[in-house]
Amino acid sequence: MGKQSFLTKLCISFLLIFLTVPVLLSQDYYEISKVIDGDTIKLENGETVRLIGIDTPETVHPSKAVEYYGKEASNFTRMMAEGKRVRLEFDVQTRDKYNRLLAYVYLEDGTFVNAELVKEGYAKVSTYPPNVKYADLFTELQKEARENNKGLWAPEREKITTPQKPILTGEETVYVTKTGKKYHIAGCRYLSRSMIPISLREAVYSYGPCSVCNPPVLDLDKPIQEEPVKKSFIVYVTRTGSKYHLPGCRYLRTSSIPMPLEEAKRRYSPCSVCNPPR
Repeated sequence: MGKQSFLTKLCISFLLIFLTVPVLLSQDYYEISKVIDGDTIKLENGETVRLIGIDTPETVHPSKAVEYYGKEASNFTRMMAEGKRVRLEFDVQTRDKYNRLLAYVYLEDGTFVNAELVKEGYAKVSTYPPNVKYADLFTELQKEARENNKGLWAPEREKITTPQKPILTGEETVYVTKTGKKYHIAGCRYLSRSMIPISLREAVYSYGPCSVCNPPVLDLDKPIQEEPVKKSFIVYVTRTGSKYHLPGCRYLRTSSIPMPLEEAKRRYSPCSVCNPPR
């Protein structure tokens, strides 16, 4: 009878654990499918996760306007974590009244996302008992961010200054993939399988900008062909063709021979599909 009673209690214990611990805990890492806000993300399995212990300015609140530094915080979280796999750590409470998971979030390389947002000045400490596991750490990081005038803690004169748009030369390096139709900046999730560096000038001819990583774009109001082109600008030819091309052109599938533009112009004519410099 004693053995049967023990087995019964053991089964009940396992059942309680199964019912109280979310199914999400059955695996170690989960991919972030979307960053909703600076402190709120959505996982590939549909779960919404609220980063606890911190608070970033609102950008999607139904009854509040977009708050100062909200977009910057959202973009920071997006560039740091969207499309990446993360591990979740829970505190005392697992969910809030909106049924969102409450968690501390870690990237595969060990980056503590909640802490990083506070450290770089994109979030303030917002601790609610009983979820106070890292309250001291977050408070110390916020103190450092404030002392270093980072993000939200920048002096007022810096907050109202509109950043100058960088002047692009077209020689900036961006990246494309073997089969994709977009160009990207380093770190974009779409570069996980292939990453081919090309100049921005080359990219705008035959690729579109990625909508996830938002790479720089050239001012197309001024035709790029009218801008000075360096002699080192590289185009590509095939073994038997009579045209020269930009990287990624469909006519380069069988062969792709690099050649300086000035030399190519003397021996070949420009491709009408990828429209290289003339």
